[in-house]
Amino acid sequence: MRRYTVEVSGKTHVIDVEETARDTFEVHVGGKEYKVRLASAHDVAEAVITPEIAPADHDDDPSPAPSVPAPYRPPAPDTLPPLVPAAPPALPAQAHLAEEGFRPELAAPMPGTIVSVHVSPGNHVKAGQLVVKLEAMKMTNAIKAPQDAVVAEVRAQAGQAVGYGDVLVVFKEE
Repeated sequence: MRRYTVEVSGKTHVIDVEETARDTFEVHVGGKEYKVRLASAHDVAEAVITPEIAPADHDDDPSPAPSVPAPYRPPAPDTLPPLVPAAPPALPAQAHLAEEGFRPELAAPMPGTIVSVHVSPGNHVKAGQLVVKLEAMKMTNAIKAPQDAVVAEVRAQAGQAVGYGDVLVVFKEE
């Protein structure tokens, strides 16, 4: 049983409600008994709720309110310093290549698979001449002779997998 105390027009009433079946109740009000059958039940919304973000009004809250940054506004063009053209970085001097001298080995610049070899021992090659084709990352790369030389030894063959720095061809000076 549930007991409710309600006030109607300034008078207090005590209502006792006892559930006798799923939809049947005995209600006692002011010494009188009523048999009540529930025909239907619906929740009635107390207020329409409209979602929105609103600042909290907490006068008793000691924590400071988070500050909202102002929207970004770029500076006016006339307030910016003048543009100064930048000098391109200096290229490395080619003289150091000549100082290095003759390089006897041609190494793989990246890991991959040899597609084809275009030289054999004893061949004379010119700087920039195609020596080996290397497939890496689904692209075929032309590996060229770094200088004029004679091929002394070919250490790569078509279909061979190579790693970075593996020697492909050995040269000797002309």
